[in-house]
Amino acid sequence: MLRAAVLVLAALATGCIAHLGGDGERVEDLTVGPARFRVHYFPEDEHAARQVIAALEDAAPRVARWGVLGAPVNVVVHPTHAALEAAVHRSGYEWLRAWARYGQIDLQSPRTWGLLGASDREVHELVTHELTHCAMYQLAGDELSWMYKDIPRWFSEGLASVSAGQGHRRGDLRDLSRFYEDALPGSGDGVPGARARAARGPVVAVGDPLLDPDPLYQDQSEVVYGAAHHAVVFLLARYGEERVHRIVKLMGQGRRFPAAFREAIGIGDAEFVSDFRRYVVWQGWRRDAR
Repeated sequence: MLRAAVLVLAALATGCIAHLGGDGERVEDLTVGPARFRVHYFPEDEHAARQVIAALEDAAPRVARWGVLGAPVNVVVHPTHAALEAAVHRSGYEWLRAWARYGQIDLQSPRTWGLLGASDREVHELVTHELTHCAMYQLAGDELSWMYKDIPRWFSEGLASVSAGQGHRRGDLRDLSRFYEDALPGSGDGVPGARARAARGPVVAVGDPLLDPDPLYQDQSEVVYGAAHHAVVFLLARYGEERVHRIVKLMGQGRRFPAAFREAIGIGDAEFVSDFRRYVVWQGWRRDAR
């Protein structure tokens, strides 16, 4: 009884309302500006929950850069990786730490991320990343329509990675350029020929990280996330943040992603990806660095 009272007082001090759920689960309601959260965890993850709550308090204002979270978000802290995979219906994704949907984030307990657990910075980055997904889905549609907007992985993951400041985790454009050169079949005529084929289109044997990421997602996730991050950096630099906001706004008004992208940017999303691929394989980033 005393422990429960201490938990309630500590939660109130941080702006949370705490109560007990079923099977020993603890639940805390948190409000950060207009954003509303409900954090679920088990007693062994009390410290991890404190990290997650602090991360939500930091992330909510940063994610508001893209728009206000209109619906509450449940954040479920799972005690094991297996529990996370079961909750999100994924198997064999050892690198996976979280999964976001319209109104829910499933999160593997930071306590289990390594021998010493996760640092506050790691938790803040991941929570910001996942919360950006929730915000975009909520802004792009409602609980039923958001998943039918045809939002490509490069856009959703790139936007989340940029919002979370995860560029330091994504490698650089040299890595992506080497991927295209190495993945192209029939590269006997050397690097110039490989670059020329990569510039023409995603004629790769193992999937393209931008247009066909699924074959790479489980075993080469770093390529998919790196390409997504750099593509959105390129999009923001070339067209500006206001137009990226407009893509999401137009989806919220009923467009699917391809139509919203074309109206906001002025070209189709496939054409944009081709422009970005040419920039990568012909190393336009070298000129920009001068």
